[in-house]
Amino acid sequence: MGTDIVYLVFVLAALGVFRWRPPAEAALIVFLAGWLVLPVGHFPPGSADAEFPYWITGLAVPSDMLLTKAWVAPLAAVLGLLVFDRAALQRLRPVWMDAPVLLWCAWPLLQSALVADVRPNGALASLYLAGSWGLPWLLGRVCFASDDGRLLFVKGLALAGAACLPLSLLEGVFGLQLYGLVYEPHPFRADGLLRYIGYRPLGFFENGNQFGLWISLCALAAVWLAVVTPAGYDAQRWRVVAVVDVLIALAAQSVGGLLLLVGGAAFLFACRWLRPRLMLAVVVGSLVLSGLVYVSGVVPIARIGKETALGRHVIDAFRSVGRGSFTWRIGQDQKLLPDAMAHPVVGTGVWDWWRAKEIRPWGLSLLVLGQFGAIGLGAALGALLAPAFAAAWRAPPGSAWQLPALPLLLAALAGLTVLDALMNSFVFFPALLAAGALATHVVPRRVRGEITRIRRRSAA
Repeated sequence: MGTDIVYLVFVLAALGVFRWRPPAEAALIVFLAGWLVLPVGHFPPGSADAEFPYWITGLAVPSDMLLTKAWVAPLAAVLGLLVFDRAALQRLRPVWMDAPVLLWCAWPLLQSALVADVRPNGALASLYLAGSWGLPWLLGRVCFASDDGRLLFVKGLALAGAACLPLSLLEGVFGLQLYGLVYEPHPFRADGLLRYIGYRPLGFFENGNQFGLWISLCALAAVWLAVVTPAGYDAQRWRVVAVVDVLIALAAQSVGGLLLLVGGAAFLFACRWLRPRLMLAVVVGSLVLSGLVYVSGVVPIARIGKETALGRHVIDAFRSVGRGSFTWRIGQDQKLLPDAMAHPVVGTGVWDWWRAKEIRPWGLSLLVLGQFGAIGLGAALGALLAPAFAAAWRAPPGSAWQLPALPLLLAALAGLTVLDALMNSFVFFPALLAAGALATHVVPRRVRGEITRIRRRSAA
């Protein structure tokens, strides 16, 4: 069955889900199921035959793959809302946190007025970002902005992780390739396949790295849910789900994903003793500063790695534990930094700006910087980080392992997704729902005060 037919059947089936379940729950099922079972998209011709198809950038940015699961899954969910719960969409009102994602979705079209030759077309690129980034954000705003909605979202993530158990057993133990059996040979079916024990599952994701990221962040949500749920049958059920998710994450042996799982849990534990705003400010400040140093070339990382004893020792240490891909990715970025910074503010407007060197950067941040410049990169990262930062800034001191601290979990998911984007272009798209869910009730203190004064005057 062709990819287009699969997408069409999925959209029709999604409408059936809305007849079966309440709208918010149906939207979550459709979105998560789309990511779990749909084909990635139309891979470029010859990609499946290549030993390493470096030219496939991933679904987070527009490229020569414009009809993808990143677009179809949220579209099917929004269409279901239009048919079965239009009132929820009509109640939506803009908030100031919408600005980064709106700018990100519109930037390719605006950029096309400043850059002579853009590829893909600015209107098509904006349409792609509106579907793959804007619609998930909209789902978060409409369906998961309330306390109950946010809890429903976390439960959905926990179950989405557990749903990976069958494919994890089949692919992790037996090395089967379900994507090839159901659709077509996956271009990245051999990338990182062999692990320390057995095989790394791929499932129906863009890459094995994305599977590791997906299951690790779902496991974080499941662990949090198991801890905060009061004792009883529900608590036992979520503990089982959490154990399953963590075991799948461990079995996937994706070191980056596991580090994010541990780091997210450590952040939530540390909130008991340290203000979340302080930790987030330190992390964001460190990332911004190190990012500026990194792209400026002030520190010659590549030369240090090749020409100094310490640099060679670090590289050899990573290779000795099977983590040579980490230093390889940094090396790719270093080779392409001058090209990415050729048009630092508005970008080149060309999706394959790296093509002439027959390599590409592996991290989303540098991909976006080269294609859309600092404006696009700031808008893309701001869409995830701004709501997360605001939620952490407003959080009171105390344990994050309790139900009222649920926004901190969502903030952690969004922040960890951005952190992973430094090394991977394969994004955890549910983080956009989390960011949208956090954005709805984020109102500046000055505005809240003005609303209070207006209400008091009206009452008088």
